[in-house]
Amino acid sequence: MSLSLESLTLNVNNATIAAIRQRDASVNEQTRMLCIHGWLDNANSFVPLMPYLPAFDLVAIDLPGHGHSDASVGGYSLHDLSFLIYGVMQALNWESCHLVGHSLGGGLVPLLAVSHPDCVQSLTMIESVGTLSEPADQLPQRMKKAFQDKLNPQHFESRVFTDKQGAIDARLKAAQMHPSSAKLIIDRQVQKDESGVRWRFDKRWRFASPQYFTEEQVHAVLRSVSCPVLTILADQGFLTSRPETEPRLSCLANHQTITLSGNHHVHMDTPEPVSAAINQFLKACPALGG
Repeated sequence: MSLSLESLTLNVNNATIAAIRQRDASVNEQTRMLCIHGWLDNANSFVPLMPYLPAFDLVAIDLPGHGHSDASVGGYSLHDLSFLIYGVMQALNWESCHLVGHSLGGGLVPLLAVSHPDCVQSLTMIESVGTLSEPADQLPQRMKKAFQDKLNPQHFESRVFTDKQGAIDARLKAAQMHPSSAKLIIDRQVQKDESGVRWRFDKRWRFASPQYFTEEQVHAVLRSVSCPVLTILADQGFLTSRPETEPRLSCLANHQTITLSGNHHVHMDTPEPVSAAINQFLKACPALGG
């Protein structure tokens, strides 16, 4: 087996989408897997998993405005992002694949599975069971907040750090994760200029979203997913204590759920049990780990 990592630059809807690919150079046609990261993460989020998923032609992308991908000319609506995922598949000449999403990415992949089911063989959602939601009567206030954020973009200018370690420390204050995982994210998420080290991600990702789904809409989407689904939760993550998690899981007709020890970035901090669950779910026979 000859596993290798390669950097990809894809043209998707006339914009550059950067990615990392792992595949076995000795195999002509491997099972295809596309991985979508979480909010303010990037493709490096899936690097720890890659050695334990050798059976797959695995591509992890930087969503627009993250890592080395171009920022979006418009906004970052969930529907546009799910359509972009399909555009990535087209750029790869993939008719279908298995989708893996962490956090935000896990909220995006069911949208594609419902909108264009023929291209999705299965879903694996890590620390995610659909998109964020809120009651419909909160929409007017959310719209006002989103409008004000667009009027005052200077409030979201990147912090400047003296070095990369400062950015790593800031990430560790904001999220419970192993230092090595934070470093992986930061390595692809900062850039250096004459004043120091700055965030690479598009500041508009920090603007308030103009609209959330209602919980009823999230349920409707999940009930419409027809492909097999694996949900991987972390016992110290965001979802195990949320009251909406179990009702959402019950909406999925063809699914299995596993809860592992760890935090929100469980797939980075402890990739072995996460990859073992994925390999078992997809009936893969890894030659390494798992």
